[in-house]
Amino acid sequence: MDYSQLIEALENPIDLGRPVIMPDFYVDHFVIAGSYEEFIERLEMLAEQGGGNLLGNKQFIRRGGNAVNTASALLSLGMNPIAIVTTDEYGSMILPTLVSPDLDLSHVHTDGRLSSTVSIEVEHKQRRVNLMVSDSGSAAEFDFSDLSSEDLNAIRESSIVALLNLNHNPNAAGLAGDLFQMVSESSSAKKFIDVGDPSGNQAIIEPLAKDVLAEGLVDILSLNESEARWFAWTVTGRSERWRSLSSNHDDWLSAARVVSEETGVRVDLHTQYFSATLNQDESTIVPTFDAVSRVACGAGDAWNAGDILGTLLNLAPISRLTLANAVAALYISSPTASHPSSEEVIEYLHSQPPLNETGERLVRRK
Repeated sequence: MDYSQLIEALENPIDLGRPVIMPDFYVDHFVIAGSYEEFIERLEMLAEQGGGNLLGNKQFIRRGGNAVNTASALLSLGMNPIAIVTTDEYGSMILPTLVSPDLDLSHVHTDGRLSSTVSIEVEHKQRRVNLMVSDSGSAAEFDFSDLSSEDLNAIRESSIVALLNLNHNPNAAGLAGDLFQMVSESSSAKKFIDVGDPSGNQAIIEPLAKDVLAEGLVDILSLNESEARWFAWTVTGRSERWRSLSSNHDDWLSAARVVSEETGVRVDLHTQYFSATLNQDESTIVPTFDAVSRVACGAGDAWNAGDILGTLLNLAPISRLTLANAVAALYISSPTASHPSSEEVIEYLHSQPPLNETGERLVRRK
């Protein structure tokens, strides 16, 4: 494929302003194991014997939370993001040890509760999946009223405001509505949202769809295939068609298209095989890169960072999606869960990396 225009844009950076990313920071404890079936079998054996120690896995601590992960990825790509997050005193001490010293942490609130996740990564049905067990901490409680005057000024002056990981927050629609209403009235910043997996907090979907998305308060909605199905189910009056997740890739696209048509929002869809941008009756589909997956947790955050950078660069949809796919591919193939730099993305694109065959077939059909 011809990546010359994308490479040229990355090689000639311009001032893109400062993205504001909010509102969560998690301490992520990764457990890297083999097959899901073997992992469960061994846990059951331990439970049957009254407890014990599961050996033979790798573990490490990493920065977590969609906001901090996305901000970290944007920093690696050459931007200067602001992370607005809430944690406790312990979280504020550990956060600087988990991120680059160049990441702006001047908007970290320390009057909340630590958010933490155990991310169990296993092989299941020929793909790497991450099973997260979370204590939501302050991610469940963040409210528009928690923003300080300094936070609000940073938001007004930003180039894009990304509100992420709302699935933990029962008042997700209230937070999103208040925040993006303020941005709409006092700033030219773009408004980006990624709700995260809403299956454990389904009550937030309808008010987000009706009171935030359909009201024109959001420019870009980032979704994976499961999240697209949940929003399609909601905006179609809970149509049985979207009741369960289909393995049909065309259904994933149809779900995202329905969400865009019903809300008027640009939907950016990211999946294992392809990514797509759908803006009502317009669509662009790009196959992902065929990268070896060494880590799954955080792939969506890396993809969002590429999508945000591509949006601010005003790239054509095909180039923007390619950039997001490349950032995600380099991240998941990193044994240390490191985010790539723009230089590494350029080098990767120059190498003409192989594309996902399933995604290629889908694009050819379209």
